[in-house]
Parts: sequence; C-alpha cells; structure tokens
Amino acid sequence: MIPRLLQTLTPMLHCGLRCAVVAAVCAGPWIAGAPEARAQAISLDQIYRDSLREENAGALPGYVLNRGLPPYPEPKPPVPGSGEGRLGAGVVETQLNTQMAWNEVLKSIAGGQPSPFAVDAVRRRAERSDPQAIELLAWMFTNGVGVKRDLTQAFDLYVKADALGIANAKENAKAVLKSMRPEERRTVMNPFG
Repeated sequence: MIPRLLQTLTPMLHCGLRCAVVAAVCAGPWIAGAPEARAQAISLDQIYRDSLREENAGALPGYVLNRGLPPYPEPKPPVPGSGEGRLGAGVVETQLNTQMAWNEVLKSIAGGQPSPFAVDAVRRRAERSDPQAIELLAWMFTNGVGVKRDLTQAFDLYVKADALGIANAKENAKAVLKSMRPEERRTVMNPFG
C-alpha cells in the first residue's frame, strides 16, 4: 500500500495542486482499500488518513496524531445567524443570471468597452426580435464594439432591423455593403437591389 501511495503522491509534489487533484482522481482506483472509505473522503488529507487507518487496523499512527489534528476531521460548527436562507457553505444568495437593466447596457456600450454581460443582454434581446437590440447589435458588429468586427453579420442584422421597421437601417445596411470587401459582398444577399 505504501509504495502505491508514494507512486501516487510523488507526481503531485512535482506538478502542483492542479496535478495533485487530477492524480488523486485518476489514481483513486489503484489505491487499495475499502471503497466506502474512499467514497467518504472529500480531500487529499482525508484520503491519506483513510489509507493510514486501513494499514493500521483503524487507528491513525502517532506521527499523524502528534501534529495536533483530531483523529477524524470534524466540520466547523455553523455561525449563528449567517446560514439563514442558504443551501450550503459558499452558496451565493443572489441570482447569477440576473439580467442587466437596459439603460445600464446602453451606457456600457456607449462607453466603448461593454462588459460580456452587456453584450449577452443585447444578443438575448436581439434573439427575441427586439428591433432596437437588433440595430444596436448590428452597430456593434460594424464597429467591433464588444464583439469581433463582422460586416456580413452586421449587414444581415441591418436587413432584419429594416424589416422590423427601424428608420435608418436600410441606409446603414447600404453603407456596410459599400465598406465590405468584394469577397464579403458575394456572401450576402442584397434585398435592396
């Protein structure tokens, strides 16, 4: 058991924590021992302690106990008043997928460096056929603001915005078409003639 454990732990020492976790997960089936002991272990320390308990008839040897650690790791008691309404430790109570207010999105884009959340909010509204969002996304693709510049995508979005009744979308689509390279012009269908 010890040679196998050393074979498992040696690469961990060389390549850091990321490799340690990967090695522990991959080497799990090769470490001899009761599967219920490994199923309960949730950290490398517990895996190590479980393997030592198995080798020593259920007791931890003195060189582990003399470190001042308890024989069995115990969870910390909950802090009163802080766990109300929470599902578990580290759970954030606010929604992570809350949408940004449209005015915040517009301010972020007008600043020239929109956050990924603002770009995502514009894309979601454009997918729901919001004419303002479609025109804004077309402008973003035309100027490369928040997204990679893509004139063919911008042209298609301006055509869609024109079909939804946006006033200047047709002129913007024609301007984008003029600024395209000839090979890009061949890939789009011009409904304006």
